[in-house]
Amino acid sequence: MKLAIFAATCAFLLWGAPAFAGSNPDFDLDGVGDVIDNCSVAPNSAQDDTDLDDCGNLCDADYDQLGDIGITDFNSFRGAFLTASDLHKHTQPVPGQTVGIGDFNYFRSTFLGTPGPSGTTAGTLACP
Repeated sequence: MKLAIFAATCAFLLWGAPAFAGSNPDFDLDGVGDVIDNCSVAPNSAQDDTDLDDCGNLCDADYDQLGDIGITDFNSFRGAFLTASDLHKHTQPVPGQTVGIGDFNYFRSTFLGTPGPSGTTAGTLACP
């Protein structure tokens, strides 16, 4: 009994009450459990994934699908800036909104990194 109370207390402290739901925590509190969430660090209940690589748009600036975010991805982003390209939107989507400074700030923060994380592709090249 004491062990069960201790385990529940630890889970509450680690994940918080709303985020802990049995064995499938929801770190970003978007209503999609981390093991099936295609962007487990940013709330994205719609699970938008324009390029269909199982890595959600809010966590994926790897447009060339090479597993990292580099110069070819930058050139792709630069060409889409101020357009309505869904692939290059990394902020919460708003109908009719163009790729803008918020999207650029996300891209800049991930440049030379890797996409993700995504519970749906854990351990794969597409979105670690």
